[in-house]
Amino acid sequence: MTKNFYSIDDVSQLVGEQKHTIRFWESRIKKLKVIRTQSGHRLYDYENLLLLKKIKYLLDVQKLTLDGVNDYLSKSKLKMKSLDDNILSDLKDLLGILKKSR
Repeated sequence: MTKNFYSIDDVSQLVGEQKHTIRFWESRIKKLKVIRTQSGHRLYDYENLLLLKKIKYLLDVQKLTLDGVNDYLSKSKLKMKSLDDNILSDLKDLLGILKKSR
């Protein structure tokens, strides 16, 4: 069973990065949007967790700067949107074919 939200302690362990580094990334990476409770605690969803792992990979392995990570994520977002649109179109076509075959 997976959690809906993770605390910064959980995320820190799962990503393998210090809490202060994750908080710093939040201030610099535009795509990283974190939910806050009324008391101000950070909550990360699964999408944020995957994004943080991607950021760590881009910084550590690809040796990008934080500005480079922002550029990469904004460009990949455009690519993903067009890919999502293509997939959606293909799924609609497939659904139409399935409805006709009934």
